[in-house]
Amino acid sequence: MPALVPYVAAYSNELGPRESDMCLEVPRNGVPHIAYTHPRPDDRDAHGNLWARMTRPPESERGRVMWASMDPLRQRECMEGLLCQVCAKPAETDTGALFVEWERPGEEPTPLNRITTDAPPVCLTCLPLAFLACPFLRDDRTAVVLLARKSVLSGVSGTLYRVADDLRTWIPSDSDAYSSFTKPRCPGMLAQRLYRKLRGVTVVDPADLPPDLVQAS
Repeated sequence: MPALVPYVAAYSNELGPRESDMCLEVPRNGVPHIAYTHPRPDDRDAHGNLWARMTRPPESERGRVMWASMDPLRQRECMEGLLCQVCAKPAETDTGALFVEWERPGEEPTPLNRITTDAPPVCLTCLPLAFLACPFLRDDRTAVVLLARKSVLSGVSGTLYRVADDLRTWIPSDSDAYSSFTKPRCPGMLAQRLYRKLRGVTVVDPADLPPDLVQAS
């Protein structure tokens, strides 16, 4: 079976912004933050975080699939709308939404009531296809399927920048920083991932899903 390319997958020639595209902006609250030299209305999310812009070559000219990476804006779209990461169609039902997580080697399993994920949900139709075709799911025995009755947006992660001495340019200081929505926003954050906290979580067998979930899809 050919590899199934998820909607959120990144491609080698979809590139993020350059430091020269960004500037120091002082908003009305007087706290300087990172911004684009030529701002657009959709640059920031509802919490004021600046998101990475991505180049968009024509689909026929897309480069190599980056299996281990997600495109920031497609990931954000699926997380905000609870869309399937494979087909981009609605993944939430009256029963909840399905998420795939991995047990990390050498780490204690995260309690089910404390799971926070950056992986968008997977719809019932795409779940079995993903386990058959996705190279990661097909070969990795640590993947588990979770049914979350509810999930809430909880924060972003991305590259954290600091202002250079000239107060005009930004210098990357952390490549994988996390900023919770319950704490003050990081003024130097360039967001690349959106997170959800999962609530009412149960582990389910993808080959034996609860009948009420199947009926609700």
